[in-house]
Amino acid sequence: MAQQLIRFPLPPRLSRLLVEAVERGVGEDGCVAAAVLASGTDFGANDLLSGIDQRKDPRLLQPLAQLRKIARVSGRKHHDEDALLKSVLAGFPDRVARLQTGNRVLLSTGASAEVKGQLPGYEFMVALDAEDRRDKPLPLVRMAARIEPEWLIDLFPDRVREQSSVQWNRSSERVDAVSMLLYDELIIQESRGAVPEPQAAAELLAQKAVEAGIERFIDREKLDQFLSRIEFAGFEPSDIQQKLRELCLGLLSFAELKAAARNFIPMLEQKVGLGRLNQIAPESLRLQSGCQTKIHYEHGKSPWIASRLQDFFGMRETPRIGPGQTPVVVHLLAPNHRPVQTTTDLAGFWERLYPQVRRELMRRYPKHAWPERP
Repeated sequence: MAQQLIRFPLPPRLSRLLVEAVERGVGEDGCVAAAVLASGTDFGANDLLSGIDQRKDPRLLQPLAQLRKIARVSGRKHHDEDALLKSVLAGFPDRVARLQTGNRVLLSTGASAEVKGQLPGYEFMVALDAEDRRDKPLPLVRMAARIEPEWLIDLFPDRVREQSSVQWNRSSERVDAVSMLLYDELIIQESRGAVPEPQAAAELLAQKAVEAGIERFIDREKLDQFLSRIEFAGFEPSDIQQKLRELCLGLLSFAELKAAARNFIPMLEQKVGLGRLNQIAPESLRLQSGCQTKIHYEHGKSPWIASRLQDFFGMRETPRIGPGQTPVVVHLLAPNHRPVQTTTDLAGFWERLYPQVRRELMRRYPKHAWPERP
């Protein structure tokens, strides 16, 4: 092959094109194509087949005669477009491109370019003549030639590979399995519908759930309460994203995740040990009145409770929780459930502040009992 290539006064790509064209029986058209491309002349067309119609252009007569002589072609015309275009592909296997949107094409290297002039009437092509532009970010393809994706598989099987992946379907909010056939970095065939690989699907579903906002699936207030409880208890923090990925295993969509997420916080509680957590950081307290009140936990703050002042009648000391017997912050509420006092020292409140609060509450709520010594 090397000996054949060096016979022609052409760049290696064009020599390869011409040798292939001769072998495929389209040597005459191969000579014209090589001459057109070697000349660098703008014939006003961005498609090679339109360009070789200029074979009678005076600027091509001398180089054409020289190429015909070396290639030993008679000048008799045997037209076979596919044979010629396959020959072109043989000379430019690294210039394969696929039309995207508008006049933009994606190259097999992974880069993008723009096609000059009227859009070609084909999706796959070889970008034959391309140049960088100082005033534009993308190179300009001045001439292209049609190819078929099947030719890539037939002629360059070593450059074609299969790849399976998962992709996010935004409209249906689910993970799809995608099987792709790639030529270098260019997708030449794509299909959906297979069952996604479970681990990859779980990773992608969890990622998209975090991007959408975890509160779409899990009660944010309850989650924050749980995380603050384990912080107060001194337990090792839960890796929420890792636990979310575990929950997503075997799931494919937001709808499935939303249903499964009902068990997310109970799952976290079981992981840390619910019995021990309830012992150190209980969810609620029973007051002297017999009512059960929720303990609120917040990051970086002391636990607190809120209930009507009357519910604390008979309680001298502030409730304490946890191994360090931490006093909870008590929000004492009026009958309308608005706060009248906040304290961590109930005994001090009864002694110093209650008499004044009692007088105000008696005036505002005369139908309620406000004993002097509750």
